[in-house]
Order: sequence, then C-alpha cells, then structure tokens
Amino acid sequence: MEIFLNEIPEEGLQRSGQFQSSLFDLDEKDSIRSVGPVEYDVTMYRFEEVVAFSGVLRAPFQLQCAVCLDYVDYQAEFESWSSELDLEEGQKNFDLSQVIREDFLLELPASPFCEDLDPERTCPKAELIQQIEEESAKDPDADSGPDVWGALDDLK
Repeated sequence: MEIFLNEIPEEGLQRSGQFQSSLFDLDEKDSIRSVGPVEYDVTMYRFEEVVAFSGVLRAPFQLQCAVCLDYVDYQAEFESWSSELDLEEGQKNFDLSQVIREDFLLELPASPFCEDLDPERTCPKAELIQQIEEESAKDPDADSGPDVWGALDDLK
C-alpha cells in the first residue's frame, strides 16, 4: 500500500485493513509460516526526516519449535505497535505493507519453544531432555566421558 508523504496531515493519517499472508513471501521450508491475513490499524505521523507509526497489528502464524521442530500455531498480536521510517532526501512515498512486514518478522520469537507458543502443549522432545538431565543428576560421572583436558595436562 503506497502512502504519499504529502497525504499525511499534521494530525496524522489513519489506515486500517488487511494484507494477504503472501505479503511475507516466505519459503515453504522456512521456520515461519504465515497462515492468514495481516490485520492492521495504524496511525502515521510525518516529521521532517521521519514517519512515525503507532497502532495494532495481528496475524496468524505457524512457528517451528526450536527443540522438536514441530510447527505450532501462534497468533501474533502487537497491541501497542510503534515504529519509525527514516526518510531519504527527496523521498515522496513509501510502502506501508513493507514497514509492517519488516516489523512483524523482527518481532516474532527467534527460537520459539512449543510450550511458550501454546501453554497447553507439551513439547515431545522436552520430556526426553528432562529425562537425560535427571539421569545425569543421579550419576554425575556417567556422562562425563574421557578426560580430554587431563590429557592436555599430561603434555607438560
């Protein structure tokens, strides 16, 4: 959605609507999947060299758990979103959809964990990791393996 700078009045310009999920242009193998439209309700303010944005952004995603690699549904909601766009000399317009796209991708969790995305879900791999940690706590020498640093000490 192209916004011309001369259209932004001093009191701000309000826009709301939806962008299609294709806005994100993500690869099928990416750890992030956009699964629905992006809803926005944004007010823009123009200053000399900056356009400031505030508003609400929402979109459904599937994010890949960093532990088990399953995709988990995630509703991204930025209720008090704010951002800025630095203007270049002579710039007359900008694409609002690209500002929103960039901010969404920057704000999504970088290494999500199943249970953080969906509190009612238990990550299947987390249980295995917990078992290994419990076994190691019972017998701390069982997992220690060969003393590689001791071999270096013997070189003296």
